[in-house]
Amino acid sequence: MVVQWGILGCAGIARKFCASVSRIDNAVIAAVASRTAGKADDFIAENCPGSKAYASYEELLADASIEAVYIPVPTSVKTELVLKVAAAKKHVLVEKPLASAADVKLMIDACKAAGVQFMDNTMFLHNARQDSIKSVLSDGGMFGDLRHVDSTFSIDCANDEAWAADNIRMKRSLEPLGCLGDLGWYNVRLTLWAFQYSLPTSVSCTYVEHTEEMVPTHLMAQMRFGNKTGSFMCSFKSAFRNSAEFVGSKAVLSLEDFVVTGKLDAASYKVTQTTFGAKDETFPLVTLKDEELKTGVQHAKLVETFSGLVASGKVDETWPEQTYQTQLVLDAMVKSAEQGGMWISLQ
Repeated sequence: MVVQWGILGCAGIARKFCASVSRIDNAVIAAVASRTAGKADDFIAENCPGSKAYASYEELLADASIEAVYIPVPTSVKTELVLKVAAAKKHVLVEKPLASAADVKLMIDACKAAGVQFMDNTMFLHNARQDSIKSVLSDGGMFGDLRHVDSTFSIDCANDEAWAADNIRMKRSLEPLGCLGDLGWYNVRLTLWAFQYSLPTSVSCTYVEHTEEMVPTHLMAQMRFGNKTGSFMCSFKSAFRNSAEFVGSKAVLSLEDFVVTGKLDAASYKVTQTTFGAKDETFPLVTLKDEELKTGVQHAKLVETFSGLVASGKVDETWPEQTYQTQLVLDAMVKSAEQGGMWISLQ
């Protein structure tokens, strides 16, 4: 079965979605809708030739042939659109970030009532590397017990004055969570994944830099999981990085590209152990494992998985639950930042 997809909006990130669909066999982009005259036609010509153009979102949702909808619009209008898509009984793949845990619950409840799949577009979870990393984290002999997860996701776009002035990520009316929502979403999800989706007992977050509207542009955050911990930095004003470390009681697993891989269809990681040198004059680093995997394209794997769920007629409730947990943590971090980095309990 080939799932018929529709796209609401022609945001730049939707080009990646089109590229993903072009790489798989169980999905096709059947229609694109835009509220701007002619924009859908131009987008289709460049990204998905042969798709049908609609001049409104409502027209696309009224098309009975469309089975699943991808939503790449600004956060400020996502909730309304997800509810409309669910009401039309079409499956929902929505871009992150989302507005609040309350909004996420509205979306999930609406999709559940309609019997349709809900999933956010966190692509790295669908990379085969995750399974390989999980096997290391559960290897008590080599890695020990997971103690800490640290990650960084930063881009330097806000150092460009034109980008900072015009990009929606800097505008509270469109993307109120700034770098926390756009980038920190991935840091939080990685940490939750590592701790098997146990919510942290408490979190702390500090907006180191922000706009006049209090949209964060550079921040640091911490999470407590009982006696285990997580931390991250995300920024629109620092050099491009998307690295992560999992610190065990015996070894450390590290990767340089946890969100978007450096190679299209391959991904790598290292497991290392630091030792004491002679007379403690050096701390030699020993590589226990240096792995590169042929993974396929993670963005395409996500769409393939989602389309497979649509074709099966079954709804996988784990995906919406992960979205909700991620947003709960983000909400607590916003509350913490508003109170000067105070630790906020999630229990």
